[in-house]
Amino acid sequence: MIQDARVLQPEFVPRDVIHRDAEVQYLSCILEPILNDNPTDPEFLHGPSGMGKTCIARFTTERFRETVVELKAQYVNCWRHYKPFKVLQQLLAGINRAFDVHRQSTPLDVLVDRLNEYDGPTYIVILDEVDQLENKGILYDLHRIPNITMLMIANKEHEVFAELDDRDRSRLNNCTRIRFDSYSTEELQGYSAIEFNEGSNQVL
Repeated sequence: MIQDARVLQPEFVPRDVIHRDAEVQYLSCILEPILNDNPTDPEFLHGPSGMGKTCIARFTTERFRETVVELKAQYVNCWRHYKPFKVLQQLLAGINRAFDVHRQSTPLDVLVDRLNEYDGPTYIVILDEVDQLENKGILYDLHRIPNITMLMIANKEHEVFAELDDRDRSRLNNCTRIRFDSYSTEELQGYSAIEFNEGSNQVL
């Protein structure tokens, strides 16, 4: 029985995670240059649904934000915001630069240029369900922005990279990949519920 429905929301970030120590440590190692205010190459988290990809991306990002006070981060659900305009709008909102953006009159290029002009601290961009993007060419645009570090999340790798054109694929194909495998029977047997209280906030 789930005692708190908040754990099912994509916005939920646990205080601790279990059975994913290796993935947390690996992602943390990859993101380590951020501690010196240096962005990293894109990372791609993939594996079956329910394996903790989004949870680990957000959990690890929050840990870095506790260490690097100036670090910026934004989560975008590409299932909900699948059009490039909406994605860029969300990313600009994360750095407080979307106040005068209008869907009917602001060209897409203006949004990309505004992100390119961002000269603040490293900006971690979590793109969840990235395979749902209407135009995946936006990934190439984001990859070219110096201060942005992308964490891309999807179930199946080929559903993202197969739809890229040759130019975009050649630049994004070398991103670091972290595969999330299914939990073992032993890991699942010990947990029939998720406990949530003031002293414990863990997810599988």
